[in-house]
Amino acid sequence: MKLILMVFLAMFITQDNLGKIDFGNNKAGKDWQIVNDDVMGGRSQSKILLTNNSLLFKGSVSLENNGGFASIRAPWGKYDLSKYTTMTMRCRGTARQFAVTMQNESVFYRPNFKYFFTPNPEEWQTFELQLADFKAHQMGRATGETIAAEQLAEIIRFGIILYDKQAGTFELEIDYIGFE
Repeated sequence: MKLILMVFLAMFITQDNLGKIDFGNNKAGKDWQIVNDDVMGGRSQSKILLTNNSLLFKGSVSLENNGGFASIRAPWGKYDLSKYTTMTMRCRGTARQFAVTMQNESVFYRPNFKYFFTPNPEEWQTFELQLADFKAHQMGRATGETIAAEQLAEIIRFGIILYDKQAGTFELEIDYIGFE
């Protein structure tokens, strides 16, 4: 019973304090998880490391066995992002095209929403992403639609994915993700 109460409280606190996910100072990210193409037979590998100041997502993307992606994801939950218009993210990393992802469906074949960005490996950058500009993708293909306001109220998971159809190593270091 105690464990159930703690899980419930953790979900409640996460939702109320979603304004800023600070991987450094607040040590957020312990409950984030890796989802790579190995779930479908691919060979990509990645890991999450929590440093003193950030979350470090690093690994190697492989195109073997129809692979080609590596991702990190926040825990499943109910994230009402309808009161926010902007997501900010301070990061640096390999100059490859990553995407911030948001889901409001739990099955992989339903559309999810993405916003692409390319970090600078040399210095920290702060990306300011307009939530209304996230584009719908279904099975890796853009549908041409953007996220609707009512869909922002029903986000159940968000994360970051690398699937630029290039094999090789990568790193993405994230200081924080904020919602305003």
